[in-house]
Amino acid sequence: MNIQISKISSHQTSKAIALTFFVLTLPFGFIGLALSFFGPDFESHNGQGFPYLLFVFAPVIYGVMFYFMQRFFCFAYNLVAKRFGGIEFETKE
Repeated sequence: MNIQISKISSHQTSKAIALTFFVLTLPFGFIGLALSFFGPDFESHNGQGFPYLLFVFAPVIYGVMFYFMQRFFCFAYNLVAKRFGGIEFETKE
């Protein structure tokens, strides 16, 4: 039995993808937080230290970024699927 995906819910799909990337990057946030407290203080030639907070805020940045990217993808997919047809897959019972 062939089934065709004709429309993707952009908000629900984007929310699921964003939360998935948030969870997947959470360990990097914990590593960055630990390094900011316990790691050595690196100094560069212009006096700035290593940006540990980038790792701490990475899960939030990735979550927001992938939410908007997925919304755009779903919008584009829905336009293409409306005109040319959607992704087709086969199922068995």
